Amino acid sequence: MQAHLKAGEKLLGTYQASSSITSRWMSAYNDSTLVQNLNLPGTHDSLTWSVSAVLSPFVQTQDITLFQQLNNGVRFVDLRIGIVSEKLRLFHASYQLSSSVELVDIFWGLYHWLDQNPTETVLVSVKVDNGNSTAALQRQVYDLMNGPEVSDYWVHNTTLPALGDARHKLIPILRLTMDPNNIPDYKPFGLNLARGWKDNNANISIKYDYDADNNYRQVVYVQDLYNPDADDEEAAINKKYEVLTTHLNRSVATGFENTNKWYIGFASGYNGVLTTPKQLALGSTIPRTVGVNTLIRPYLQSNRGSYFGVIMFDFIGSDQRLINATLGWETSWGTKTFTITSPILSAMIVIVASLLVF
Repeated sequence: MQAHLKAGEKLLGTYQASSSITSRWMSAYNDSTLVQNLNLPGTHDSLTWSVSAVLSPFVQTQDITLFQQLNNGVRFVDLRIGIVSEKLRLFHASYQLSSSVELVDIFWGLYHWLDQNPTETVLVSVKVDNGNSTAALQRQVYDLMNGPEVSDYWVHNTTLPALGDARHKLIPILRLTMDPNNIPDYKPFGLNLARGWKDNNANISIKYDYDADNNYRQVVYVQDLYNPDADDEEAAINKKYEVLTTHLNRSVATGFENTNKWYIGFASGYNGVLTTPKQLALGSTIPRTVGVNTLIRPYLQSNRGSYFGVIMFDFIGSDQRLINATLGWETSWGTKTFTITSPILSAMIVIVASLLVF
């Protein structure tokens, strides 16, 4: 494991243990809680925090390491891959994030984090960003998630499990085709969302679990309008905020008790060459704009105690309150008071933690 942690350090960061409740917030939930009924903070293109300054405007989407993201409460990560010299490497679109780090190194980093935080689960989305989902790529991804040495670190259901069955495990969210004909001894695993995920779309619905009679049992609703194609930065931010809140209004109306609907909403994006991911997330000084991250936080706070599903952020290190608000925690500055109010908990838990430095 240590060799993989060292090899992956450029994209994982350096692991440091955390005593914050954000590193173990799932410990407050009953084992019977369905993962799809949890509010989950996530990061879009989770590994882009270390991109060079020259390339950062349109490649960088995060500002803290993967280990910091997890310690701060993120539980859905987004990995983009491609094959280079027969090895699975990490990408953002066609840009290779590291010439040396492999997908296997990232997975071992996640295993290490789970070993230190065994009450938690992390959902891991894998998408091919460079090249195609070839037979060789599919076999490698399958083997990395199903090999005997690591199989116990993965949930092998084809739908989302109860939390008790997912603790100390990763849940694969597959945004790549997995053809059983390409994989010897293939056994179905993971949530296969590749075929129904429409490009740059604000209202996607994907049926992903079927019974023996081919009737669907589960559906996920996705908002992934990543390029609003607006006239200017302010218009792009406002359009992105509008489609995100429309999506969240649907999840809020659905509520925590549903058993067959799941929601994933992206707060991330860019606007052609006019607005970078950082500008859309954080806004700009000249011209003065307020980014999606700032706009969405009051919405989440005003709907505290509601069901949001997964919310995928860019530059999540800019404001810890985004994670707290997604989780339904009440936050005061200085000393932070976290009140977990989800109705699926057996009781309200109030935790007062010292001010964290983010």
